[in-house]
Amino acid sequence: AGAIGQAALVVDALYEVPYLAHAPMEPLNCTAHVQADRVEIWMGTQAPDNALRIAAQLAGVKPEQVEVHTCFLGGGFGRRSANDEMRQAVQVSKAIGKPVKLIWTREEDIRHDRYRPQAAIRFKAGLGPDGMPTGIEVRTAVGSIFRSLGISKVESGVEPSAVEGLANMPYRIASQTVDCVLKNTHVPVMFWRSVGSSQNAFAVESFIDELAHAAKQDPLQFRRKLLAGHPDFLQVLDVLEHKGGWGQPLPAGKGRGIAIHEAFGSIVGEIAEVAVSDRGEVRVERVVAAVDCGHTINPRTVEMQIESGVIYGLTAALSGEITIKDGRVEQGNFETYPMVRMADAPRIEVHL
Repeated sequence: AGAIGQAALVVDALYEVPYLAHAPMEPLNCTAHVQADRVEIWMGTQAPDNALRIAAQLAGVKPEQVEVHTCFLGGGFGRRSANDEMRQAVQVSKAIGKPVKLIWTREEDIRHDRYRPQAAIRFKAGLGPDGMPTGIEVRTAVGSIFRSLGISKVESGVEPSAVEGLANMPYRIASQTVDCVLKNTHVPVMFWRSVGSSQNAFAVESFIDELAHAAKQDPLQFRRKLLAGHPDFLQVLDVLEHKGGWGQPLPAGKGRGIAIHEAFGSIVGEIAEVAVSDRGEVRVERVVAAVDCGHTINPRTVEMQIESGVIYGLTAALSGEITIKDGRVEQGNFETYPMVRMADAPRIEVHL
């Protein structure tokens, strides 16, 4: 507070994000065969060990009497770690004494999801005479994923996913404080792709842009100064600047944006080339990504992950929103919860 109070210029901003559905292309499904002394499960799951334990409990058998056949999952993004569809299939199979193949409709999939939490994140920062930040204050209010899953105690006292990307910002700012308020309603929330980083990276990088604008500095060069002492981040910025053509002229009505973030040990930077029409319509035409994920065994797998992240990230930014009215989710299918389609997809380049 002292650093901000003595600053030459103070900048503040509030960012809000809505609930988001996972919307995997393959809706939740499971095949279950419950017998007196044996249970077989066929499903795509992100947590087969947890599925086995739950199936044994629901069927009333020992864990060694359960076999889970782990199939390809058609998109998980965190949704397929709860095994909700399996709980239903096991109980139905047990009740009727026959194998059951259960497929959720798209409407069931979207209206009975465990959503990316709604969040509001407030920033306040002070800039010195040189335009660089001297102090930053961050406060987030976000739904607790752990509480929603029935986990009431977190060892550190702070839920890691709520503050990831905020409490570990790489930017060199002498005075920092991060404050977290956990809020929960009857709406279930869950891990969504990059979890807390999915909203926190958006908020942090948007605010860094606001600071660069207030300091009248280039957004990429402003980040470079703040990342001094982090050669890994700086190398990602170097590749991004070169491959993304940062600073090269663009036609009227077009611009570039930049962001860089670390999540789960990988540093990812992206440049987006964006066109805005006379009517204010936004179209992202090209995305260039630079990725430092450590040792890479299969580069194409990493590229596919980034490409998918860009498509779902654009969906979240441009159209994604789950709203609740009279206790019910209003969206049900892709006409009310639209995804970025091929005609709207940007050219994506990934550099490792």
